Order: sequence, then C-alpha cells, then structure tokens
Amino acid sequence: MKYIYKLLMLSFFIIGITSCDENENFEILAPQGGITINSPIDGSSISLIDTNVANPALTISWTSNDLEGTGAIYTVETAILGTDFEVPFVIGTTEATSINFTVEELNTLALDVLEIVGDTEAGIDIRVSSNGVVSQTISVLLTPYKVEFTEFYIVGNITDPQWSPADALAMTNIGFNEFELTLDLADGAEFKFLPTNIDYTGDFGEDPDNAGNLIEDGEQNLAGYAAGTYKIYVNLNTFIFTLEEILDMPRLAVPGNHQGWSPSTAPQLSASTLSTTDYEGYVWLDGEHKFVGPDAEGIFDWNAGPDYGDDSSFTGILKEQDEVNCTATAGYYFIQADTDALTYSETEVLWGIIGSATPGDWTTDTDLIYDPATKTLTADMDLIGGGAFKFRGNNEWDNGFDLGNVDSNGYLQNGGDLTFDGVDGNYHVVLDLSNPRAYTYSITPNS
Repeated sequence: MKYIYKLLMLSFFIIGITSCDENENFEILAPQGGITINSPIDGSSISLIDTNVANPALTISWTSNDLEGTGAIYTVETAILGTDFEVPFVIGTTEATSINFTVEELNTLALDVLEIVGDTEAGIDIRVSSNGVVSQTISVLLTPYKVEFTEFYIVGNITDPQWSPADALAMTNIGFNEFELTLDLADGAEFKFLPTNIDYTGDFGEDPDNAGNLIEDGEQNLAGYAAGTYKIYVNLNTFIFTLEEILDMPRLAVPGNHQGWSPSTAPQLSASTLSTTDYEGYVWLDGEHKFVGPDAEGIFDWNAGPDYGDDSSFTGILKEQDEVNCTATAGYYFIQADTDALTYSETEVLWGIIGSATPGDWTTDTDLIYDPATKTLTADMDLIGGGAFKFRGNNEWDNGFDLGNVDSNGYLQNGGDLTFDGVDGNYHVVLDLSNPRAYTYSITPNS
C-alpha cells in the first residue's frame, strides 16, 4: 500500500505551515542580487504520476556569482502562486547550488505542505535566498497525484491490548480513500488512525485547531465522545472524519440467498433482553447470508448501516471488514448475534406441535413445514377440542424451544400451554415467527 510519508531529504529539510488561497496570475520578478534560478524554466508544468516514485521529478538549480566561494547557505522557498510569498514554505537549505525532488517527495510536498488537492493543477512560486540576497521568482504549474490508501485502522484504548497496532481495528474500504467502521465506544475512549497495523508510522489524529480534520504532525487523539455506538467515516482525499452516533439499533436484518439479498426486506433479529448489542430471532436460511444493521434513520441498506459476515473460520466469529458470507443448509434457525463481542450462533430448529389436542398426545410431535410463499411454518392435521398443545422445537423438552403461552398482545411466549377451544376436526395450523418478538399462530378449519 502506498501512503504519505514525511519528506526525508538528505541535503535539506521541509517545514510545513498554513497555506494561502491559490491565485492563477503569474507574477515574475526581476532577478535581485547575484542569485539567478536556471531551472526549472519559468512557466513550466509538472504532472506527477504514481509510477516510478523514486525517479527525479524536479531539480531547482541556480548560479550565484556574488556568493560563490563564501560558504553561503542557500534557503529555497515556495509559496502558492501569486501570494508574493506572504506565507512562504521553506523546502530546503543547502550549501550547494541545486536541490532535487523525487516523484514521491514532490508529491508529498504538494499534498502535505502546500495542501494542493490531488489530481488538481495549482501554481507555485519558487525563490532562493542567502545573506539577504534574493533570486527572481520562478512559477511552475504542479499537478500531484492522489495517494491511494487501501487499508486504514483504528487504534487506541478500545482494543485489547490497548494501543497495540497489531490489534488495531481494520476499517471497511467503501471507495477511493474512503473508510468506515461501526464501533461501540465506552466512556473515556481515545483513539487515532493508522495506515497499517504494523507500527505507528504515518499515524493520523485530529487537528486541534480544526475539528473534524486529520493531520499527521501536532495531532491529538480523538476523544470526548459519550458512550455509545458510532459509525466512523474517514475521507483521505480531503482528510476529514465524522462520527455519527447510532442512537437506536433495535434490529439486525439477515439478508441472503433465502430472500434475494435485500436488507430492506430481509427477516430481522430483535435486540435481546441481555444487552443492546445482542440480537436473536428465528429465520429460515438457505445458503449464504449476512447481518446488516440500520443507520441512524433506521434504514437497512448495504451503504447505510454496518454489515457483518464470518471471519472465514466458520467458528461463530463475526467480522465487519474482509469478511465472507455466512452459510447454512436449508432450514429454520434460531440465530443469536452479538455485534459487540462479534460472535454469532445458528441452531437449526425443526418445529412441531405437541399436546393432548394432537394425535401424538404429549409423546410425538406433528411436524410443521416451512412455506416459502407465506414465510410461515404450517401443518394440516387433526385436532381434539378442549385439549392443550404447544409448539416445540427438535422434539425435545429441555432445549429452550417451546412456545406455549401468549402475552397481553396475543404474541407467543416461552413456557406454559395453549388450549384448543374448537371442535374435533382437521385444521390448518400456522406458526409465524417472522416478526421479531411478535410471534403469532393461527388455527383454521380445513373445508
């Protein structure tokens, strides 16, 4: 991966300060004293390309008849075109009469020091001075290339161990130099950004003088956010970042092969009673699938909220970036997902109905079959009036899958028994688990 390095010149140093607005009117001054810039040619144009970055890109050379042999130290300065060096940038000091920039060095100078936007042409002025003697001004049109970041990480006291680059959280690449990650922050959370998870080279923090802007030098940690879940967005084309708090994430959608991969119409898991980051529910699965959360407005979309897949080990570990699709054979599953601990489980449940109102009494289940048209579990069966029944999973009593009670809204709950108040006959039984925490059933006679 390529990313912005600080300029490391053997013969001169770089000092970056705030730049001024660009002015495209060339202003050429007459030579002063005995220093004359010979190259580059005034009015020349340089367009940098992201190949052979170690090749020479710019040589600034001059003659100095009055100062030759005096041991003079030359200072080379640049400024945005037309500003008359109101805010100059010192780009080098040397005893020689020339300095050289490679492609990478000149590109870094343009992006980091002069703050020229990548792939945008801008004019710069150059001059050389020594002992009060100043050369003429040479103007050059310069077009730097955009430096591509293919990875970006978050590191801080939010990881274990804390502040370890190797344990930094990888952000999801959502476009050219654009990254995002949904993250739970606790009170006192502090973090910054890394271009690799190897070390702190090229780390970014917040500009203390410009909130929401990223800088490499003089930066501070991102801190002071209230505990909560945030979508963190970074744009390395403009070096800005945003944190959008996700105030309420009560549901987690499960799009996949079973329904056409549409997050907005996918079955959903509901937040469990254990914590706001645990989700559970019953979903029919058939092959590959993922988990998608809503954005702050409650929209379920691939480009809106966070999405999670498997870490490729298929051992129940969720991952938000570089993930693969989860997978399951066709069947009805009880799913639990924790977007904080990044874990999930999928337990297949074969639903049946059992009880004194059924032909199997309390010993044998009558199987319910999934109906893809209605997304419900159904059975056509004989029922005995006045008998009790319940819905049971996997033909077992002690597995946590039995629904035999209803709440004040008529929704099915765990435990207890239901009573069949109809007359003896053949009935169509429907168990609907598609609405999280609003499980329902119906029993209608077959004509």
